[in-house]
Amino acid sequence: MPGLRVLAVLVVLLLGSGPAPAGAEIYRWTDADGRLHFTEDLSRVPAHQRGAAQTEAAREPAPSRVQTYESPPAAQARGRAPLRPERGAGRVHRIPVERAGNAMVVPVRINDRTVAPFLLDTGASYVLVPRRVADEAGLTTGPDTRKMQFQTANGVVEQPIVTLDSVELGSARVEQVPATISDGIEIGLLGLSFFNRFTYQIDAAAGLVTLHENDLEKDGHVLGGRSPSQWLGEFESLRTQIAELENQRERTPSSRSRRFERLDAQEAALERQLDALEAEADQARVPQAWRR
Repeated sequence: MPGLRVLAVLVVLLLGSGPAPAGAEIYRWTDADGRLHFTEDLSRVPAHQRGAAQTEAAREPAPSRVQTYESPPAAQARGRAPLRPERGAGRVHRIPVERAGNAMVVPVRINDRTVAPFLLDTGASYVLVPRRVADEAGLTTGPDTRKMQFQTANGVVEQPIVTLDSVELGSARVEQVPATISDGIEIGLLGLSFFNRFTYQIDAAAGLVTLHENDLEKDGHVLGGRSPSQWLGEFESLRTQIAELENQRERTPSSRSRRFERLDAQEAALERQLDALEAEADQARVPQAWRR
């Protein structure tokens, strides 16, 4: 998932008058609730944080995990090989995109109910849906909803996993799309659980994304919107967390009964998460080799 810092910058660019001019500074500050804010106007930063914000803005920015696209030189663009359809693949979809700095933004329809801006992020395993958009799309979560841990700029966060009835980008429509819901961002990410169904090409110079339907799902190379490595990663993450709790339990003195109770409760919750993941894998007919 993207760093919240990068997403917040892009939200400012989208909601403002347009992309920041070359050389413009983006100032970062944190409010009393711990939320990150970004602005090009230093006067909007609380006075006691302006010095730190200026120092931070002057530093070289860290690499973004959000997918970015550089426009190639004109001669290179003219010489680019055309998109090659895969064997037996379906129709081609061409969708105009909007630039936000070096990132690309597209309108996405979720569950045939709501349209919202999303960043193209082929580095994200899942489609990530902001809480506001999830509410508008009728997505509900509860205590039994499976969760996953994600690394963000603010550390590790735990977010619910849901299945979207449909995701539409232009004329391209995908059904039964795994997604996660985040309370910490205002703009979504269109990740691999959508893009796995396509061969894709993004032309920043032309402002166009081309999606060619592939046969990966039909041929069993993608199941439940996820590749073998994605399924393996999810199973490994849960089993690693369970193993760590067991190690903590072994290192805990027998006199620490409350500590044992907390560890037992945490392990039981993770075991339920693993059972839920197994059920998802069964429904998607995921082979055991992908769950190893």
